[in-house]
Amino acid sequence: GADRELQTVRQMMIDFLQNHSQEVRPPACPPLDPVWSSDITSLFDKNSHHYTAIVFESNSSYVGREVILDLIQYENIVVRRALNSDKAFLEKLGVPSVPSCYLIQPNGSHGLINNLKPLRSFFSSYLKSLPGVRKKLLLPLQLPAQENKEEGTEIKVWKEFDKTKLYMADLESGLHFLLRVELATHKTLEGAELRTFKDFVTISAKV
Repeated sequence: GADRELQTVRQMMIDFLQNHSQEVRPPACPPLDPVWSSDITSLFDKNSHHYTAIVFESNSSYVGREVILDLIQYENIVVRRALNSDKAFLEKLGVPSVPSCYLIQPNGSHGLINNLKPLRSFFSSYLKSLPGVRKKLLLPLQLPAQENKEEGTEIKVWKEFDKTKLYMADLESGLHFLLRVELATHKTLEGAELRTFKDFVTISAKV
C-alpha cells in the first residue's frame, strides 16, 4: 500500500524527527522548523565563514527538510527552510515560485539560485558542489559515561564476527521480520499465497 512506499516512509521519518520534543531530540538532528523572514533578513550583508541556503516552500512540502538532512554531513554550509506565507517578502527577494533555493554567500552577497529544477536532488547536488563545501570528518559519537555503576558489573566485550559465516542472530532477525512485519501486512492468506506460506513453514521446520 501507499504507506509502504519509499517517499511515504521518508516523510514519516522526517515528521518523527521534527516532532521530537527538545529534551529527547537526537543530538545530531538539525533544526527542521521553518525560519521567519526577519531571521533571513538579519543574515544579509554579513560576513560569515559558511554559506547559508534557504529553501522556500509551501507548508505541505518536504523538499526543504530533505535537503537539510542531505547536507547534514557537509561543512561550510547551513541549510534552512522558509514557508511561502510572506508573499511580499518573496516578491522582494525575487522568488517567483516554490520550492526555490536562495543562497547567501560567505561575503554577504545573496540571490536566488536560477536554472535549477525545483527538486530535492537538484538542490542538494548544487549545494554539495559549492567551493569549500565538503563532507565532514565523522568522529565516533562520544556517549556520556554512565554514573553510579554497580561494583562487580561484568563488561561484555564485542566479538569480531566472521563475514563468511551465517549467525543465528541473522536467521532470527530474518524470521522476525518475515513473520511479524511482512506477514502482518496481509489481513488474510488464501490460494497461492497460502500455499507458498505453508511450503515455507514446512521447509523451515525441516532445516
